[in-house]
Amino acid sequence: MKLIFCESLDRDIWNWQTAVMATSYGIDWKKFLPEGVTVENVGDKKFLRQYLEKEFYDTRKVSDFKQWLEKNVLGNQVEGDLISLMQKPLRSESVKIYLTTFHRAPYDPDEPSLFLFDRSPRERCATTIYHEIMHFLFHWYYWEQCEAAGFSNQEIHDLKESLTVLLNPILKKRNLPLDNGYPMHQELRKKWTALYEENPNFPVFLEKAIPLYEESLAK
Repeated sequence: MKLIFCESLDRDIWNWQTAVMATSYGIDWKKFLPEGVTVENVGDKKFLRQYLEKEFYDTRKVSDFKQWLEKNVLGNQVEGDLISLMQKPLRSESVKIYLTTFHRAPYDPDEPSLFLFDRSPRERCATTIYHEIMHFLFHWYYWEQCEAAGFSNQEIHDLKESLTVLLNPILKKRNLPLDNGYPMHQELRKKWTALYEENPNFPVFLEKAIPLYEESLAK
């Protein structure tokens, strides 16, 4: 799998402008606005373009980030690890990764593509790539199974996010920061860790996880 790291100011502007209007998994993304930048500023495309150029693009912060990723994140390694975990192949020979200077990082399993924010240490960005591409595999191969179980779209999204805890043995082996998940999913993540240790095959694990998840929703 080839990871294509894309430096696009227009895409970055789109991410800023949509992020400040969004809340997801209990996070209000407006709280990540830098000091002195308001929601109204972000809505002004001319202001935002000039701000981002001055702070991130003219200073080559974004291009430096791109160079680091190209050198340090190996697409074939990510692909092999995720196939081993999810027991399914990647449907695409490449994934586009749009570099963003905002903290939110949405993804699109149809393109497939994702956004990536420079974090410290930068190895956390590799963890994020594992996290998001795991989502692609879940969308492609396991989403319909969850729909058939009667879960709503939001319930499936929450399940999908909680399952990224299963990445942690892989990340530990690769000497990468662990996947911490969202605060609202911590109890589920403990449950999945224990269940996967007993059933270390993802399709089998998911069959057993679905009724447990249904029980948790009923509480």
